[in-house]
Amino acid sequence: MAKSLAVAVVLIVASGCATTSTPQRRSLTDQWTDEAHASGLDLEQPLRLAPQTRTFMRQKVGYDGNEKTRLLRLVRFVGDADGLGFQYQTQRSLTAERAFAARRGDCMSYSNLLISLARTLDVPLRYVRITQLPVNWELGGRFFESSHMAVALGTDASWDQAAIVDFGNVHTSAWRFSMYETVTDEEGFVLFQNNVAVQRLLAGDVTGAERLLRFFLERAPDVPEVPNNLSLVLLQTGREREAMDLLLAAVQRFPRFRPLYSNAVQAARRVGDEATASALEARGRELLEDEPAWNFNEGMRSYQARAYSAAALRFEKALSADPSNVRLLGWSARAHLAAGNLRRGLEQVERIRSGPPSETRSQLLEDLRHAFPQLDAPFLAPVPVADGRAQP
Repeated sequence: MAKSLAVAVVLIVASGCATTSTPQRRSLTDQWTDEAHASGLDLEQPLRLAPQTRTFMRQKVGYDGNEKTRLLRLVRFVGDADGLGFQYQTQRSLTAERAFAARRGDCMSYSNLLISLARTLDVPLRYVRITQLPVNWELGGRFFESSHMAVALGTDASWDQAAIVDFGNVHTSAWRFSMYETVTDEEGFVLFQNNVAVQRLLAGDVTGAERLLRFFLERAPDVPEVPNNLSLVLLQTGREREAMDLLLAAVQRFPRFRPLYSNAVQAARRVGDEATASALEARGRELLEDEPAWNFNEGMRSYQARAYSAAALRFEKALSADPSNVRLLGWSARAHLAAGNLRRGLEQVERIRSGPPSETRSQLLEDLRHAFPQLDAPFLAPVPVADGRAQP
């Protein structure tokens, strides 16, 4: 989940014979949108809803009850089959209006939709996120970062009207509130655009992704996901030195943002600066030894060096923190099989097969069969043994 990876224009002009009205102050996101448009870059509004959508929701959910009552009624409507029936879809960050039409999307889409609908009902919902639970989007063995987004009503868990809504799950306990931090609309705007940039990159629009990330690198210097993901664009396009310079500056600015270390180590090694890579590894290891993204990247480095057993250990460490991550299962299976550990490799393959059907699972299994044709060999099928267990 943020994983992670957003916009608005409002102009009010009034006139009259005897009085002069004061123009409404333009927001920072308004300014960014205008600047982007002037440079040929169009940004979508993450919280914009069409008038007819607002009218529809007012009729369906209504204003009865207090703010929390309206929020809970809205959450039920968005999730229930007789309402919107909203479903989770990874790597798809949509604006509120697009999410409403699609009835699906990721945690950013859900947050955009719920905030916009709630504010339509005069419920002052806001973004929150868990920075310790990044949303990882994989491309070519590298993780792009988003943030796991949710929404909140109120800021004090002791207030009986306060609530956290995390993709349909409503939490009210103090310890739950302590896990989340508030995200302003402006920062939510940037995080949404960060996700859009990653989506463009995954779709092959490297130039569009880079333009978007560079735009916000200059204007939102306090959002670490932006330089992190821009560095991966640079690495993918062969600009290793520029990527390393960007990452070293980002590590100094955001010393607790874990993904930067993995990518900085990779960039340093690509330019042949082993001393910097080793120093970053030592610094990052103390902070990141149990971090899934760090272990994944270390596993990828070992795998590419054909140190398959070492890679398998790193992927196992990453899986211990995120055991249902199907992509991690795929890489773990691949490493174990390449290392000759067929039993463990087949166990991971079976875990992939046993999960709910999806395009991602099917593709991973097909890739594994292509790389390891022996997976379909009869002698590798599990066979029963005397104690009732099975072994390959």
